[in-house]
Amino acid sequence: MRRAVLLAAAAALCGCAHHWRAPEAIHPQPNRPYSQAVRVGGTYYFAGKIGVTDSTRALTTGRAAAETRNILESFRALFTELGLTPADVVQATVYLADINDYDDMNHVYGEFFPAAPPARETVAVSGIVSGGRVEISFIAVKHGRR
Repeated sequence: MRRAVLLAAAAALCGCAHHWRAPEAIHPQPNRPYSQAVRVGGTYYFAGKIGVTDSTRALTTGRAAAETRNILESFRALFTELGLTPADVVQATVYLADINDYDDMNHVYGEFFPAAPPARETVAVSGIVSGGRVEISFIAVKHGRR
């Protein structure tokens, strides 16, 4: 009995008991076990995107910048569809196949977030799907707009 009372009190204090919503898959990928995004309440968790195209593969210089631009433009389109803007992004994760691409990626990334950029980590990894040089994922929160 005491445990039930404590759990009920904790739920009431944090206010989370009535705010939790089941996750909503956004654009589940056919024949692949993931969605482009998942929404829980006003929070959106975006799957990583890569910017590899035949054009970017052909680049001998500037490839990381071109891939970053492709990724961010793809996110911009998805954000618009969902009623979000880059200002709603609170967390970013950037994966680089080569840490030497950091400056090129960062320059383009800075254009996408000219003011109040989100928290971010950038890590070098041993490989990215489809031979990409850059992969980016985001978490966004829709603030007060429904």
